[in-house]
Amino acid sequence: MKRVNLLRILAGTMAAGLCAVSAAQNYPVKPVRVLVGLGAGGGTDLLARIVTPKLSEALGQPFIVENRPGAGANIATDVVAKATPDGYTILFSPNGPLVINPTMYKTLPFSPTKDFAAIAMVATFPLIIGVNAKLPINNVGELVGWLKANRGKGNCGGSGPTFELAVRLLTSKTGTECTFITYKSNSDTSQAIMTGDLHFALIDAGPIFGAIQGGRVRGLAVTTPSRDPTFPDLPSVVEAGFPELDMRFWMGLFAPAATPSPIVKRLEAETQKLLKSPDVIKAIHAKQAAPADMNGEQLSKFVASEIPRWDAVRKAANIPQVD
Repeated sequence: MKRVNLLRILAGTMAAGLCAVSAAQNYPVKPVRVLVGLGAGGGTDLLARIVTPKLSEALGQPFIVENRPGAGANIATDVVAKATPDGYTILFSPNGPLVINPTMYKTLPFSPTKDFAAIAMVATFPLIIGVNAKLPINNVGELVGWLKANRGKGNCGGSGPTFELAVRLLTSKTGTECTFITYKSNSDTSQAIMTGDLHFALIDAGPIFGAIQGGRVRGLAVTTPSRDPTFPDLPSVVEAGFPELDMRFWMGLFAPAATPSPIVKRLEAETQKLLKSPDVIKAIHAKQAAPADMNGEQLSKFVASEIPRWDAVRKAANIPQVD
């Protein structure tokens, strides 16, 4: 009797495996929703719209970007976490919802390490340390000196927890402080630096690019170990003497955790293939980002390693968690 049961179990397992392989071979047979937790026209949305047409072309079905902004991108992230794990609802996300929000919120409706199958990292981008051009600040050392000389008077800003933690990493490592002001978008943050409403910010390159070129914002450094091709005249934080400010932000694709591995692997393979395409590389560079080279397994491990790093920054800055 036990032998019969064992054979039935093995037969069922083999059948399930064959079904999963068959599903992957036929996948996709209908449009795929790609959720973005931020508004249309922002950096995340624009990069998603570079990748999705290529996936549509490669896999023969529309990959449709669906913007679901709100709650620091937690809404869209949760929708994907709870979606049917069949490969037809996936997430295009920056690092914030998956590695910053878990440190900033007491509870989340999803687990970044348990509820997702990482597909691939798509792009990386530095932050720019930028100051209002009228301030007598020309490098990171002078910014630190100015903040110390104007203790309690300096302000900084950004569009949410990700950028607040980036600023707090700077202030905690340099023994300085600033009043953080939250803006709706990084475009608003950039505008505030230009007008002088903000003294400085750490901001992704896209929204601040034109302001730096136009001379209304002075770029001090990029938050990467080496110079960025988009800003060749800006030193890296290592060159500037602040290697502890090394921060490379990223965007990636994720599926619900129980999505069949063959489907995840197919999406991974097609994503990594398109990221080597010259026209995709050119389009990503035009958004002041760089194509990534990290597969799903590597991305999953990276997400898990980044959460404690940023939680330590939050604790060092004494930032209370949000209910």
